[in-house]
Amino acid sequence: MEIYRSQKSKAKAEKPHEFYYSKNKLIAGTVLWSVVSMGAIALSVVAISKSNAGWLAAAIAATMVWMLIGCIRGLTNLNTPVLVIGADGILFPDGVLIAWEDIEENTYLSQSYMGIPTGRFISVTTRLKKPKRKALRVFALDMTSDEYLEICDRYIQRHYGDEE
Repeated sequence: MEIYRSQKSKAKAEKPHEFYYSKNKLIAGTVLWSVVSMGAIALSVVAISKSNAGWLAAAIAATMVWMLIGCIRGLTNLNTPVLVIGADGILFPDGVLIAWEDIEENTYLSQSYMGIPTGRFISVTTRLKKPKRKALRVFALDMTSDEYLEICDRYIQRHYGDEE
């Protein structure tokens, strides 16, 4: 049984779905990594003056600064879609489009440590020679795993003709 849809609803469903960075998540990450980076830098400066083990603390501080830079870079691209899902397939930020017929496995991975979320990734395994696997870190995107998988399912069903 077909459900009635207005023309506006049909047109919206046909448009590719774009996912953007979440401003709130990026601001929270920027604040967090700023505070943690400052503390790690201060700790490494003190530790370097006492022993060579301080260089390990400096390396950890540099990694934290790198995470901070990633958040700041995301804040500069709030109006640019990071991930686009449409009738053609999944378009990644580097311009790689993986068509639905080339996707072998599409997974949303959510990692946590003792209940604290530590990472969210999309992993797409393809039938292509290159890229064989495409992954994207989506921790700061404004989407949930259910939303991502539901949109992918909708487009896959439409692509293979299961839905009108």
